[in-house]
Amino acid sequence: MNPRTGLKGQSYGNTGTPITMDMGGFKIYYREPILGGNRQSFHKTSTMLNAVAEFNTLEATSGFDTPLRIERYDTFGNHTDTWTMDGRYDVPRAKNGHPGEPYRRRNRRNQRWSR
Repeated sequence: MNPRTGLKGQSYGNTGTPITMDMGGFKIYYREPILGGNRQSFHKTSTMLNAVAEFNTLEATSGFDTPLRIERYDTFGNHTDTWTMDGRYDVPRAKNGHPGEPYRRRNRRNQRWSR
């Protein structure tokens, strides 16, 4: 038994969760070049860049350049983060806010009006 976490056996990194627990994953959307259709692949890796590296090494998803949209899903299937990339080796850009969340406007009470 681990005295720090109180769990039996190994834990997943330093998060204190058991290694057998599902930690979510990354869904990558891309365009298939031959038929031109939208495709998706799901990768259960620890980081977004590891998911993209795994995507690049698979035979079915390598050999062509395509813009990517990467979405992070947590343990319960909730969409938590979104990134976009112009190509498979481009720098990822985080999208603002969560999907479905409306644009947040400043509260008028917090603005100072000068007259």
